[in-house]
Amino acid sequence: MIRCFSSRCFHVLTGAVLFSIILQAEPREGSSESGQLRGKLIDQATRQPLISANVIIEGSDKGAATDADGQYIISSVSPGIYNVRYMMMGYETRYVNKVVVNPGRTTWQQIELVSTVLEGESVSVTAGYFQSARDAIVSSQTMDFEEVRSDPGSAEDIQRVMQTLPAVVSQADQSNEIIIRGGMPGENLFVMDDIEIPNPNHFQDQGESGGPINMINPYFVRKIDFYAGAFPARYGDRASSVMDISLREGNREGFTGYAYMGMAGAGVIAEGPLQKGKGSYLISGRKSYLDLILSSIGMTDLPQYYSLQSKICYDLDGNNQLTLNALYGKDFIEEVEEDDPESEEILEQDYFRHDGSQLVTGLTWRHLIDSRGYFKCMASQVRSTWDQISRENFRLEYRNQSVERERTVKTEVVVLPSASTELQAGASVKSVRFHIDLWAEGDTVFTYQYDPYGRIAGISPVQVYDPFTQVRHQDSYKAAAYVHGKWQPSARWTLLAGLRADYFDAIHDHAVDPRVGVRFHLSPLASINLALGQQSQAPHSGQVTAHALNADLVYKRTRQVVLGFDRLFREDIRGTVEVFYKDYQKVPVGISELTGDPFDVSNGRGVSQGEGFAKGIELFLQKKPTGLGHFTLSYAYAVSKARDPRNGRTYNWDYDYRHMFTAMGGIQLHLKNKSWYQRLGKNWIYRITAWLLPLGDEVELSCRWRYLGGRPYTRPVYHPEYRRWLLDEDVAINTHRYPAYHRLDIRLDRRFMFNGWNIVTYIDIMNVYNQKNIWDYTYRSNGNVETWDQFYFLPVGGITVEF
Repeated sequence: MIRCFSSRCFHVLTGAVLFSIILQAEPREGSSESGQLRGKLIDQATRQPLISANVIIEGSDKGAATDADGQYIISSVSPGIYNVRYMMMGYETRYVNKVVVNPGRTTWQQIELVSTVLEGESVSVTAGYFQSARDAIVSSQTMDFEEVRSDPGSAEDIQRVMQTLPAVVSQADQSNEIIIRGGMPGENLFVMDDIEIPNPNHFQDQGESGGPINMINPYFVRKIDFYAGAFPARYGDRASSVMDISLREGNREGFTGYAYMGMAGAGVIAEGPLQKGKGSYLISGRKSYLDLILSSIGMTDLPQYYSLQSKICYDLDGNNQLTLNALYGKDFIEEVEEDDPESEEILEQDYFRHDGSQLVTGLTWRHLIDSRGYFKCMASQVRSTWDQISRENFRLEYRNQSVERERTVKTEVVVLPSASTELQAGASVKSVRFHIDLWAEGDTVFTYQYDPYGRIAGISPVQVYDPFTQVRHQDSYKAAAYVHGKWQPSARWTLLAGLRADYFDAIHDHAVDPRVGVRFHLSPLASINLALGQQSQAPHSGQVTAHALNADLVYKRTRQVVLGFDRLFREDIRGTVEVFYKDYQKVPVGISELTGDPFDVSNGRGVSQGEGFAKGIELFLQKKPTGLGHFTLSYAYAVSKARDPRNGRTYNWDYDYRHMFTAMGGIQLHLKNKSWYQRLGKNWIYRITAWLLPLGDEVELSCRWRYLGGRPYTRPVYHPEYRRWLLDEDVAINTHRYPAYHRLDIRLDRRFMFNGWNIVTYIDIMNVYNQKNIWDYTYRSNGNVETWDQFYFLPVGGITVEF
């Protein structure tokens, strides 16, 4: 509670001081300087520039056409937030909302248009404000930076934003882990500008894909393509989903910068041109700051972290470009819990330390092949380290000092033999190095005898477990190749087919995954979609190295079928209905799960014998931010079952929430040019107190309510003779459920525009009505049960200065 209170006070005081200074120094009469909108239009498939495309700012008389390089410029644009339309013959018309034009600055947009087949038919497809993820037939969503930044309850975390989708559930408020359609942690693939990152989070756990804070700076994001299942063949080695993050380029016209502070930390961003606009750079640094403030009052057990990120682009010529990406994160926490030294009991101390880091680098060369396609080659490295120690009563309980490294070289080629046919092929080789050093304390089970008064009269050992030690250094490799084809025989039909092969030398196993998709347009605004295929995932390093015999583990496989219907009701309103079935085979499980003995342990030994399935229906309705407001409604009913290897019966899997519902909405107020608002800006009382009022040049008020049915869990049986909770042989798995989860988040965004610089602030109130959502139960040796709760009422805020 002290941490939350201090965080709130800091945000409020910072906001008060900054806004009082700013608003007193600058009269709120608006900014007289105009801005400009520039950008480039390219073909989504071939990456070729589109010539003579039309760009129109909705609600105005301003527009432009693209030149021979696919670029356009619209000058003398009044500052504000606009919707922009992009049109070209033979391509879907595309709308982009919430395009911010700032005074004295240039807003750059890179827009991808999707080609269509023109045969004189009555069907002409429009995308409206909804951009399609590349090669997606079903279960996909594309988001841009503004959608990520303004999402209530996500605190600008790119993974938490995805929790508005019907296919996605969360592990807990404390983690941004993405769990898809009854699956499990670690099944999402992260791709950042073609670089595969196992887990781009601070304080990450090995083998999972979540954490409390994502390292990727959201201000670098251009768009995110998210695939919740049945994804294309160019993605692999993951069983459930893909998050493909495309980063923007830096400003090619002049130097600009940002300084910001929020829940994820405080930082700066700098960007500018290289060699007279032939390239650009984009760099940032971000660091946690609560530890700096609260350490002055003696609080030291706070998470500390920082991250550095950069992107450098350079055009060798009109057809060749080099891109260098780098991302580094460092995180540290040290917790010490001591008994009260004034108590009469023996002084005890519990100690935990985590010291981790992650370095990601990648170099990409892209070559445009005339007007027919492109070739891409990329080399990257991802290196992660863990140094974790846990002690109980000054006794070492757990140690993890591990290093993982992946070096990857991959290529991709895309060609269009004809206007209706697209072919893709790619291959990759990944050098994998594990250095795993784990140690966990052994254990002893005792039998306790009690006297008639309930006091312990005797103790005798029943079962002794040796310490678990895992020290292993291993060099291995992974290889993959794929082919993918897209055929549009007419404007109504789109057919996709792909085949992917993966191999992992550490387990001497391979996977071959076919993927097929079909879309039929019932009308220009509606379509029926079908996708099916297999997705395979290799066991992670911790599973492979946990036991000498784990080299016989194999690829986990999911077979997925998704049937959907989507309808564009208006250019800004779209609805989808999807039903899915997802079958799991060869899931790694501990060998102790095959027996009913509650005292049996796996000692790291795993077997690929787990099975399960998930099925359900998902509804999604969204209105993009046009006019005064926007909304999103999503609902899913899904059943997720696993097969008990002890007896072959099915049981509710760990993330079988059954019912999942999200309602999100917001209103936008454009106040900058309102006469009453300009008069108010001259009032000295308003200048002093403006930080307290929900006003600004541009204002957005939004909220999100999320409901999840109770997550299943297994209730153990307390044995006083052992002073332990055990899963007896006759205990059914996951027959109990936690109370249903629900939470309301409210967010207020404000933008203030000045000549040549701007301020953006937000206040994000999480769990407004302070719902007590249970994370887990802790079972004590005395028979008591305690609850671990998720986030309570938590207001946070942030400020960004753009200069």
